[in-house]
Amino acid sequence: MSVKNSVRPHFSLVLLPLLLCPTLVQAAGFQLAEQSATGMGRAFAGEAAIADNASVLSRNAAAMMRFDEITLSAGVIYVRPDVNIEGETQVPTARGPVTLDASAHDIADAAWVPNFALIMPLGEEWRLGLSAGSYFGLGVEMPGRYNAGQFGNVSDIRTLDLGLSLAYRLNRHWSFGAGVNAIQGEGEVGGTFPANDMVAKHLKGDGWAFGWNLGTLYEHSEQTRVGLAYRHDVTLTLAGDAIGIDEQGRPFQDKGELDLILPASAELALFHQLTPALALHSSINWTNWSRFTQLEAQLDKHGTMHIKDEQWRDSWRYALGLTYRLSPDWQLRSGMAYDKSPVPTERRTISIPDSDRIWYSLGTGYRISQALSLDLGLTFIDGKQAAVHETMELRPGVAATRSTFTGSSEGDAWLAGMQLNYLF
Repeated sequence: MSVKNSVRPHFSLVLLPLLLCPTLVQAAGFQLAEQSATGMGRAFAGEAAIADNASVLSRNAAAMMRFDEITLSAGVIYVRPDVNIEGETQVPTARGPVTLDASAHDIADAAWVPNFALIMPLGEEWRLGLSAGSYFGLGVEMPGRYNAGQFGNVSDIRTLDLGLSLAYRLNRHWSFGAGVNAIQGEGEVGGTFPANDMVAKHLKGDGWAFGWNLGTLYEHSEQTRVGLAYRHDVTLTLAGDAIGIDEQGRPFQDKGELDLILPASAELALFHQLTPALALHSSINWTNWSRFTQLEAQLDKHGTMHIKDEQWRDSWRYALGLTYRLSPDWQLRSGMAYDKSPVPTERRTISIPDSDRIWYSLGTGYRISQALSLDLGLTFIDGKQAAVHETMELRPGVAATRSTFTGSSEGDAWLAGMQLNYLF
């Protein structure tokens, strides 16, 4: 089985309780953290305050004031997830409930996540920034004729975030920044009946949304600085074509829309140069997943379709890292992070089996010339095994069509990144 570019920018409409099948390999929920290979080498610890190259624009627009020359960063992160489902499903038949194996292995394919940032000075007190990347995305595809396909067999979500930012230096201690974002999303999601692999519900859709972000940087001294950044939530309306089965068991084709919440987030980051060679940095990240309460699609001909109650809770991420200057041309980086899942234990499903995870990261930077530098990063994400129990009625309101899944999910991942930085 395969998944098409599971972490490439992408989003979807959904008509099953399987929207947003996280690959369990990035940040919590379906959030992506991979906006910088430099930051990945330290588990993104201190990202909103360090400002060692233009990729800081993805976290804190105010930190652009650390640069006095035009600077560009461009890179890519390769994500290789290993996501597995173990368990059994019980499905109704004419002879009564039947229990079937519902295990599925390697259900998330590898992907490349690119990033780009450009910072341009506008006099002494102003900076302009342009960026491109992805903050949300996921993808899962189950094997053909999957026995628990009624809970979801495919979800492929992509987003592309284009940003324009402006920063202003108030004095030698304080800088402020703000930005606007245009977010394009598209996707595909579906589910099948377990008996014959027939499509139960399937929808493809796309759309645009616009958001904003704010940031500030406090530079206590050249050795110590603190960054605080906020990214506002966005409602992404996805419109597309739907295929489904109505309450009388008849197939239909329709069009519809789904409002998908991309939650607000904030980061508090600290950077401190302990010695001329050694720096310590840390971050606390918050994501407002409690806004993600339910999924409902509005179909043109078939009205409101309630997909699922989510009732997620806010999540927190804690990261600590070190940077060591080995020589004038070489830097070594390391970091660890604990990423708390927003999905309550009782809300886990095969389609959203998100779990707590720990990041272990290493990285290095090499100055090729006075203008050009190269950063490399490597991360292992250890996703904890999570118990999953899910129940649904294949025909809503008909108890005899009740189906269950009981088992567990687990997802680890390797991430490898490369980034070039250039000062003009």
